[in-house]
Amino acid sequence: MRKRVLPGRTVLACCHCLPTEGAKEHERCGGRCRRGFRRSGRRLLRCFGRQVKLLREAAGLTQAELGASVGYGEAHIASLEQGRRIPKPEMVDAVDRVVGGRGVLVAMKGEVERARYPSFFREFVRLEAEAVELHAYDAQVVNGLLQSEEYARAVFAMWRPLLDEDTIEQRVTARLDRQKVFSKRPAPLLSFVIEESVVRRPLGGPTSCAVNSNSF
Repeated sequence: MRKRVLPGRTVLACCHCLPTEGAKEHERCGGRCRRGFRRSGRRLLRCFGRQVKLLREAAGLTQAELGASVGYGEAHIASLEQGRRIPKPEMVDAVDRVVGGRGVLVAMKGEVERARYPSFFREFVRLEAEAVELHAYDAQVVNGLLQSEEYARAVFAMWRPLLDEDTIEQRVTARLDRQKVFSKRPAPLLSFVIEESVVRRPLGGPTSCAVNSNSF
């Protein structure tokens, strides 16, 4: 359980639940929050994909022509329009410009970007970015905000069921992107308590652990 202090209120959040005004709400959710987030994430990507298709067709472009204009293949554009692929922020900007979206796609960029995270974690990421104080206690792995690229990749490589390479790369990039909180101004108050066993656990091998320890 982690405590987030936001302007005017305190929010309790855990890794499997929507933020609530108290822990009892999480006890009552029975996992429904995760299923709801999963459905909402898919709906968002399908909605974004339909917008891309409508704007592309209005601009008189084929999927292949749009892909060539933004540096991607036809199959990539098809997956994007079907809601099966999460575009990078720079791709959203490029597609909006080429199809003459006038900012329609860019306006959805933040929500689409959050779809990079596991469905149950998206609200957590939003709160983390807005928090004025962040206090964390970790007993299994090093907190994600303190993980090096090597350590984060080792964590995701051990997930079960196994993740494919594209998903691992997407998750690693998203995790490292959260570390922008350290350069945020005004800076939030941050504190981390990590059990000694976590630091001593050779997750990802000696090299990964050494690199991660140096990043603290």
